[in-house]
Amino acid sequence: MISFWRLFKYLLLCILGLSIAIGQPSLILAQEVSKQTQQHQAEVLNQRGQRQLDLGQAREALESWQQATKLFEHLKDREGITGTLINQNVALQALGLHLRACKIVVTALKFDVEICATSSDQPADSTKRLFDAEIDKLSPIPVHLLGLQNLGNVLRQLGKLSESKLVLRKTLSIAQQLADFENSTILLSLNNTEKSIYQQARDKYSSIEEPVFQKETVNFFQKQALKLLNNYQSLIDSLTAPIPIKLQAQLQRLDLLLDFSKWLTAESNLGNTHLAAIQNQINQQIKPSVELILKNSSAFSDLPASQSIYTKLNFANSLNQIPDERLHSVAVQYAKSALQTAKSTNEQRLMSNAFGTLGKLEKEKERTLHYLEQAMALAQSIQAWDIAYEWQHELGL
Repeated sequence: MISFWRLFKYLLLCILGLSIAIGQPSLILAQEVSKQTQQHQAEVLNQRGQRQLDLGQAREALESWQQATKLFEHLKDREGITGTLINQNVALQALGLHLRACKIVVTALKFDVEICATSSDQPADSTKRLFDAEIDKLSPIPVHLLGLQNLGNVLRQLGKLSESKLVLRKTLSIAQQLADFENSTILLSLNNTEKSIYQQARDKYSSIEEPVFQKETVNFFQKQALKLLNNYQSLIDSLTAPIPIKLQAQLQRLDLLLDFSKWLTAESNLGNTHLAAIQNQINQQIKPSVELILKNSSAFSDLPASQSIYTKLNFANSLNQIPDERLHSVAVQYAKSALQTAKSTNEQRLMSNAFGTLGKLEKEKERTLHYLEQAMALAQSIQAWDIAYEWQHELGL
């Protein structure tokens, strides 16, 4: 006969087992609801960061994406982690923190090779091979292509042009294998890196004294400039490239025309008469390029705030290189429009760039000093030494 105490223990165990059996689905359901809530929160933060960046609020965007990354890490959402780390890299670039931006995107792509070192020396062949192998490990999905493109862009900002070109060429090669993938942004980035390589060769040219090397360098960057002008034109003429990409290509092409024309003029003045035909050909393209951008000026307004500001300032700087009073007035208008937008964002770096550009454009000495001092004060307030040094140089300090 079962004792009362044993019966009581048996019933207690049954009740406990039943309560666990009943409660377990509720616990699982609660966990699933919690995961869904966190997933939603992470996505909301991700979208908020994009809106903030579009408004020029890079610091706020960075904080939103950092919070989103933590939530995705808790959820073990690998693609979410990668995407928000890449977004952090974009915000850091907007803040001028290129080395941090580079390290973040390398982490996002899980690369096990040092590529962000600031040394401008050519990387060893072994490093290139390792880097090439790391890229080949990535699955060909849009988030990885976005990460690679951003890595190529930030490497260019760090002056690591060889590595930037390697990354962007590989990125383009992968993108071309995917159906219906719009690769115009990658093409623009690759052209911009090639343009930086051209500018590097041009800068080195003045320090070369050996006639044979001089001739080789001249031939290189003539070919490079002409090739790039055609590449940018192809993007401008593209039927599929988005309007913002076409606008960026137009601005880059105009800047290259002006830069190449300036060099050709200097060389012609030194007696290199064989360049006259190319110089005439280049000079004839400058005014039509300007008029095309002015004709499509509404494209500036279609850009997010931060992009709109920088494109207007770049255009103003280009116009300022053309000896034409009407175009100088247009340049001032674009710079003032950029400043107005920058003030609406309350982002010091953007305002500093706008004030500084106006200072370079202004002809009255007092107003020049006023704008440049404003620019330098704003840059110093956020420790943006890269642009502070530029305004310091303009002020002659």
